[in-house]
Amino acid sequence: MRVSTGIQGLDQILLGGLISQRVYSVYGEAGSGKTTLGLHFLSVGASAGERALMITFGQQEAHVRADAASIGVNIDAVKVLDLTPSGEVFSQRQIYDIFSPSEVDREPIMSEISETILDERPDRIFVDSFDYFRTLASDAFHHRRLIQSFSRFATEQGATLILASADRECAGDVDGVIYLEFHNQARTIRVVKFRGSDFQLGAHPMRLTSLGLQVPQAAA
Repeated sequence: MRVSTGIQGLDQILLGGLISQRVYSVYGEAGSGKTTLGLHFLSVGASAGERALMITFGQQEAHVRADAASIGVNIDAVKVLDLTPSGEVFSQRQIYDIFSPSEVDREPIMSEISETILDERPDRIFVDSFDYFRTLASDAFHHRRLIQSFSRFATEQGATLILASADRECAGDVDGVIYLEFHNQARTIRVVKFRGSDFQLGAHPMRLTSLGLQVPQAAA
């Protein structure tokens, strides 16, 4: 079963969209359009009656919703799990003098994520600033196991995942990789990996506009 990304040109590159209940990494530098792509992905699902969940480590929920509204992307029906730290965390920073951040944060954050997924049973999940998972792991081995276990848990609940990050570190543990590049004033999108299906190779032009992320469709 195919799942629309919410961007027609990208669905065309993927020959119909993502494959359901798989995990995809979208990576690129800051400002390349990762969050915008994720908002389109959530919005198109919610508009079709699917349950959609955004897990954000980078932006507060209010900012996410305001940014989506500014480009006309409707995420009113999307559940947002805001895991950005509150101001109290700064005043309580002395706890990190005794325990590492991974020891302090990992258990409550993982519990909140798993409980939300079990409660919401989302069809789509978008994780923004997935790089944060690296800070929850004690070492590289544990980081990779954390990615694998999270991905398996979420897909076993029936979700299709998009994970946004600044690099392709988790490329080996996901089913597909999409690279967003901004170079010499030109923006491109490239599918680097797509298990279970063929796809259109190469760098494809894209634009970030007042209507969100747009990928021109090739002539039939």
